[in-house]
Amino acid sequence: MDLGAKTVWMQLGSWSEEAAAIAENAGLNAVMDRCVKIEHARFHGGLHLAGFNTGVISAKRQVVA
Repeated sequence: MDLGAKTVWMQLGSWSEEAAAIAENAGLNAVMDRCVKIEHARFHGGLHLAGFNTGVISAKRQVVA
């Protein structure tokens, strides 16, 4: 079944050279030990290269007082 996927993304703590090789042999990119939320924040100004900034990255909605 062709789902149109271009990348296999393994979350933080997930690392498998065998899975990466299988993905790459199938023509896919393999990303290991990365968090989508952290990478998204890094590319959109929520993180500095050295790590988290002073802002809060959370899935919870902020309470506006």
